[in-house]
Amino acid sequence: MEIQDEANRLCTLYAGRDADLVTHLSNQIGTVKTYAQVLVGLCGLTITVTGFSGAHMIRAGSLSASLMVLGIGLVLVGLVVCIRTITLLRWVSQELRDHLVDTAVAVIQRRNRQQRMLSVAAVFVVAGLASYLAAVMVAALSTGANFSG
Repeated sequence: MEIQDEANRLCTLYAGRDADLVTHLSNQIGTVKTYAQVLVGLCGLTITVTGFSGAHMIRAGSLSASLMVLGIGLVLVGLVVCIRTITLLRWVSQELRDHLVDTAVAVIQRRNRQQRMLSVAAVFVVAGLASYLAAVMVAALSTGANFSG
């Protein structure tokens, strides 16, 4: 659905209830922020776990260590994109225009832009977590091979 069409439909749905429409738009922005917080939490968890298991992965060899560093690097890129997205604060009340449709368009555009950026961040976080988990598996297999002899 096009942004203009979505804005028109919302204004029709909320006809005569302008404050309810602004609340609806604010809630959508809030949902995007919640999604960002989940990603930031995953990033923080990854970095915390590295403090406990990083040395083990490094001792397991260069492949495990390289995968761990790659994973942390990708998670860090995702974290930066995420923080950059959520720290660009702009209140819905700053988007208020003379016509409610124009307000809805402005907020929907921001929502979509933030959602796209968070989707990019999520790709980096997931790739980083996958690399990190591969490092854990390599370390586990390496440790298992050392004990089997």
